[in-house]
Amino acid sequence: MTSRLVLGQGTATLAALMHESPRPPWAAAVIAHGLFSSMQSEKLTRLADTLAWQGCATLRFDHAGCGESPGEVRRATLTGRRDEYLAAARRMAEVHPGLPLVYLGSSLGGTAALLASRELPPACLALWSAPMDMAELMADMSARPDPPDLPEMAADLARHDLRALLARTKGALFVHGERDEVVPVAQARLGHRLAATPKALCVLPEADHRLSRIEHQLQATARTLEWIRLMLGR
Repeated sequence: MTSRLVLGQGTATLAALMHESPRPPWAAAVIAHGLFSSMQSEKLTRLADTLAWQGCATLRFDHAGCGESPGEVRRATLTGRRDEYLAAARRMAEVHPGLPLVYLGSSLGGTAALLASRELPPACLALWSAPMDMAELMADMSARPDPPDLPEMAADLARHDLRALLARTKGALFVHGERDEVVPVAQARLGHRLAATPKALCVLPEADHRLSRIEHQLQATARTLEWIRLMLGR
């Protein structure tokens, strides 16, 4: 069962959907989408449905300027995405107090989840196709024929030390497509190498950045649920 929510984020609002479990939940998960995506992503909708059915209440939401949330996506920064993720996580903690939090994110949503974990630590994380070296990724994207219009992103990167944060991060699962054409799989390997234990790396052979093939989405979802169960002793 899903229900619509509105999350407060400063003076702005974010659109969100809550997936409630048909049985008493044993965890509360938050899912964030990528830079130009939305919570209507097929793979993230499937992930949320699966988690809820298995007993993990799940919240997915639209970042500012994406989907049904107001704002300008070109104004996106790591700080802004982190704060929006925290707004979703704090709402989840209010709705399901006492349940362990689980952070999940796709692409930049994974980076936002990682950054949010410093302010409000979860029981575990699952980061799909997520950049772990934003400076390297932005330099690569800027050199492409049609670079993204993100005028505030570069200056904001200096505020965040992902390597130092990863060294303090426990319980992270890195899921990445072997043939990711946007965020190289080397970034997942870097994140896994730097992260504290327990940690895990799942590289999906032949998978692209979006995990566009259904079999890759199903594999990523199954591995994520397995990881959450392991980390929460379920």
